[in-house]
Amino acid sequence: LLAAFSISLNAQSLQDNFVMEDSVFLEQDSALHFIEEEKFVNDTLVPQQDSVPYYYRINGPYLKTYVHDLKHTVTAPFRWQGRDWLKLGIIGGSAGILMFTADKAAREMVLRNQKEAFKSFSKVMYPFGNRLPPVLLAGLYATSLVTKNRRLEHVTLSATKSLAISTVVYTSSKALIRRQRPTRTDDPLNFVAPFTKKGFTSFPSGHANTAFSVATAFAMHYKDVKWVPWVAYSLASLTALSRLYDDRHWVSDVLIGASVGHFITRGIYKLDEKRKNAGRPDLKTFN
Repeated sequence: LLAAFSISLNAQSLQDNFVMEDSVFLEQDSALHFIEEEKFVNDTLVPQQDSVPYYYRINGPYLKTYVHDLKHTVTAPFRWQGRDWLKLGIIGGSAGILMFTADKAAREMVLRNQKEAFKSFSKVMYPFGNRLPPVLLAGLYATSLVTKNRRLEHVTLSATKSLAISTVVYTSSKALIRRQRPTRTDDPLNFVAPFTKKGFTSFPSGHANTAFSVATAFAMHYKDVKWVPWVAYSLASLTALSRLYDDRHWVSDVLIGASVGHFITRGIYKLDEKRKNAGRPDLKTFN
């Protein structure tokens, strides 16, 4: 499956560009390495000078981007403008409305419509928000090395970084916002003070965060491959819905978890694209 995914992406990419096997790397110590792109014009292979991308490799500078991008993510609100605050207001307001008006009703509706077939399907989706994404990323990374697909290698490393940073954010949120899971209470407003009782780890949904973080990374990096965003977001959405069906989260938990994974990954994607398109892994350029 991983090999088929890689081959499919390679085939799509070759419609526009032919990436030479013998890439020229300009800076061996850089987090992003140069790869020369070629394309066919009138059946002739010519260099594409307009876009000279740099791609990640695992090395010291790449690992340093974790620290930089985590700091950039945490301090992002200080750089937000009107549109950013509007998005926060819409998402936060929607979550608040759900908590007070719809979380309990939505849970009761789901519990009334439990079916064995849906339960089995929910069990299938469970790993997509837990154990499967790290395994999937490791497998795709290995596949990229075997097939020498530098783009896929870059995407898996970028997605891994996004997942790691979004995981830090959502686990920190769970420690601060202590909400009881629906399996243990009928009250969607059952909260306790930070760092007090054990349990109370419902908000936000870690499965939704994980699924949407990985899905967003591949959807953004492969937005030129039409089926990738559809498949990625569909799997992420089904994973998030399974948490409601299993009675492990309230609707507002899933909304915030998915939003955290999505928007953090979008922000990191933009940083990575700036580095790649500028041809410079210099972190100071993107503070």
